[in-house]
This record gives sequence, structure tokens and C-alpha cells, in this order.
Amino acid sequence: MNYRPALHVLLFLISCHTVVHAQNSIKTKDAVPINGIKQWIVADGKDNTKPVLLFLHGGPGFPSRPYAKKFVKLLRKDFIVVQWDQRASGLTQHFSPNSNALTLDLFHQDTYEVVDYLRKRFSRDKIFLAGFSWGGFLGLRYAHDHPENLHAYISVSSMIHNYESERRTLELLKDKAKNNPVALEEVKQVNIPFTSWEELYYQRKWTSAIIDGKPYKGEAVRLLFEKWSKTWFMLFQRASLVDYKMTAPQLACPVYFFLSRRDYVANHAVSEAYFKILEAQEKELIWFYESTHEIPGDEPKKFSAELIKIGRKQKE
Repeated sequence: MNYRPALHVLLFLISCHTVVHAQNSIKTKDAVPINGIKQWIVADGKDNTKPVLLFLHGGPGFPSRPYAKKFVKLLRKDFIVVQWDQRASGLTQHFSPNSNALTLDLFHQDTYEVVDYLRKRFSRDKIFLAGFSWGGFLGLRYAHDHPENLHAYISVSSMIHNYESERRTLELLKDKAKNNPVALEEVKQVNIPFTSWEELYYQRKWTSAIIDGKPYKGEAVRLLFEKWSKTWFMLFQRASLVDYKMTAPQLACPVYFFLSRRDYVANHAVSEAYFKILEAQEKELIWFYESTHEIPGDEPKKFSAELIKIGRKQKE
């Protein structure tokens, strides 16, 4: 009796099963114990063998899930994309209403533990880490302290030295507001460092209107700033003191900077100056020409395409 046809069929079925199993999609939503509280973590990918990419949202206090759909759907073939609602934000705030004083060290420790959780959860030695704005503030510290856990770090419109950023942008605003009496009066009230949330509001209001050409409408945004400030203003001020040119002049992992010359929230000139002096295992600066500060939302296709290039370049 000839067993070869049956053996060929069996081997074919086994190989098919192996391929299917190796490329299972993954979509999880969990409240995970992190640093003493439950924190909301979402993972999404079409292939559970792909590298993990953790996206650190901005703010502080503004989770990425409302706007991340634009780029997650473009990335999920190449990565397991992870979004984390940081302490006192989004669904983490729902599951674990904040009762602790918010400190920079607390957020840095949260970041360390989230990365460790992901490495264990997905059995990875290393992950990709992307930090946007305030998330870039957290990400740079992580990349400096634990480069051995990263394939690469991607800095996206990051807070590098926020006081210097705000100072440069204020100088530009004062010059551009000369022919606008209302703008000039409000901009003149701004001090660096900010002494109140209203000063931060005026800075952002006229940056958006005069530089970005996107004026705020009505009182809704002002009320949002006021509400936000009750939780976040003092933490934001403390973070604004940190100058990464001084505290992280070297990074021992590949690093990529995503910048826009139209970004005056995290002033692009400050970020570019840091990039130039930064010593890194490997570094590259990528410009986004259609964006302001919000690169992930303004140019999701290019944002995703550049991340995919990085992922393939740094592939194990």
C-alpha cells in the first residue's frame, strides 16, 4: 500500500495549521495592574508574531484612542499596536480614580512597568516605543534609562525643554500680534514660565489662530483648559523645567525624530537643536510638511508609513 499521498496530505494540513496559528490576529482590552492601580491597555494587530509598538499619548491627560484609529488601521499589519490610557486619563481614570499626588516620578515608573508588562505579555525582549508630545517627554526618559529594551525610540513632536519652547513661541507671537490689538493685549499677559492656566490658554489660543490659522471658537476650549488645569497644570509646569539636552545627551538605542517646521507648541527649533547634539547608536530626523503639532492626526498615512519603514529596518 502506498502511504505517500496520505503522508503528503497530512504534512500539508500540518503546515497549514502552523501558518494559521503563527498569524493569529490579536485585539485585547484590559485593565492591567500597573504600579498599584488598574490601568487601561489596548493591543491591536493582525499578526501576533509582529513586533510590539507602544504609543505614548500626549497631554498630559489626553488618551490617544479618539484619534488613533486613523493610524492604527494602517499599522496593525506590521505591528501589535498598543495604546495605554495613562494614570488619571481616559478609562484608567474610570477604573482607578486618581487619589495620589501626580508626580513625574510616578509617571516614569508607570511607563517602566507598562513596557515590562508588554515584554512579558508578548514574550518579547524588545519593543518599539513612540512618544507624542507629553508622551515624548515620558518616552525620552525611558529610552535614556532602558535602551536595552527597545528596538528603537520614535520621538514625535516631543517636549524637549518646554520652557525654552514656550519662550521662543511667545517671542514669535508678540511679533505677529502687533497689528491685532486683542491678540497683543492677551499675549502681553503671558509669562514664561506660566503663572496661571490662563497664560497657557492665551499662548495656545494665539498660536492656533495666528500661526496655524485655526482660531478657537466660543468658550468651550477655554473651559477645557480651566478644567484640565485643576489636575494637570502643576505637573505640566514641573515637566516644562526638564531640559533633555542636559539630562539625556546620549541614547544607547536607535532614535528617530518626527518633526514639523509648523510646530510651535513643541517648538520645532528646540527639538532640532537637541537632535543635532544628541549622541545615539543611530539617529534620523524625518520632517512632516503638512502637519502642525499633531503629526499622528494631521498626517496619519505618512506617520504610519515611516513607522513601518523603521520597523522593517530594525527587524530582528
